Amino acid sequence: MSAERFSYAKTGLVRAEAKHVRSSARKARLVLADIRGRNVLDARKQLLFSPRAVAKDIELVLRSAVTNAEVNHGLSPDDLVIHEAFANEGVTIKRFKPRARGRASRINKRTTHITILLRSLTSGAIVDGTETAAPAAKASSDSARAKRVAASKQAEANVETGAAEVAESTDEKPAAKKPAAKKPAAKKPAAKKTEAAAADATTEKKPAAKKPAAKKPAAAKADDATATKPAAKKPAAKKPAAPKKPAAEKTDEEKS
Repeated sequence: MSAERFSYAKTGLVRAEAKHVRSSARKARLVLADIRGRNVLDARKQLLFSPRAVAKDIELVLRSAVTNAEVNHGLSPDDLVIHEAFANEGVTIKRFKPRARGRASRINKRTTHITILLRSLTSGAIVDGTETAAPAAKASSDSARAKRVAASKQAEANVETGAAEVAESTDEKPAAKKPAAKKPAAKKPAAKKTEAAAADATTEKKPAAKKPAAKKPAAAKADDATATKPAAKKPAAKKPAAPKKPAAEKTDEEKS
C-alpha cells in the first residue's frame, strides 16, 4: 500500500507506520484488534496493560501517529480515534539449529509492518474508502504551513543576496586613504636681546639676594646663653654664735 493512498489530503486520515518489527504478524494482529475503533486515551490504556511484548512497539506507532496529527495537521489529540490498524508480514530472517545425524533444522524469525490510521471526530471528514476532499481545518493548516515555509525561504534568500551585495561593495570600494599626519608648527626662535638690555632686565627684575644668617652650632648657642646669664649669688654663710660664758659665782663678800 502506497503512502499516497492514505494521504491526509485525499482521505482525511493521519498515518504512522513501523517496519520490520521483530514479531510475527499474527501476534501483532491480536493486539491491534483490541484497540481498533477506540479513542487514543482508551487505546493507550489497553496497550499499557497488555501482556504481549509487541504491545510496546504498537504503542510507539500510536504515539507517532498522534504527534503527526497534532504537529503537521493541527488536530487535537482528544478528538482522535483509531480508524484502522493492521499488520502485514515483513521479511523472514532464517537461522539454523544443528540436529542429530549431522542434520540442521531451520528457525524462522518473523517480522511485521504495523500501520495505524487516525481520524478526527470534529474535522468532518468522511472516510468510506473513496476519495474525499480535504477538511477545512487541513486547508487552513496547509496554507499556514505553506506561508511559513515560503517566509523561511524568502528570509534565506534575503540573507544570501545581502551577503553577496556586501561582498561586491567591499570589492568595488577603493581602499580608504589614511589622513596625512599633521606636522607640528615650527616655533619661531625668540629675537635675541642685546647683552645690555638683558643685563638691565635681570637687574630690574631680580632683587638683591639676601644672605641667610649663618647658623651657629648647638654647642656655641649654649656657651652664649651661659655667658649672658648673670652669675647666681651664693648666700653668705652664717657664723655660729660664740658660746656664752657662765657667770662667775659671787663671793660671800659680794653677797653680803
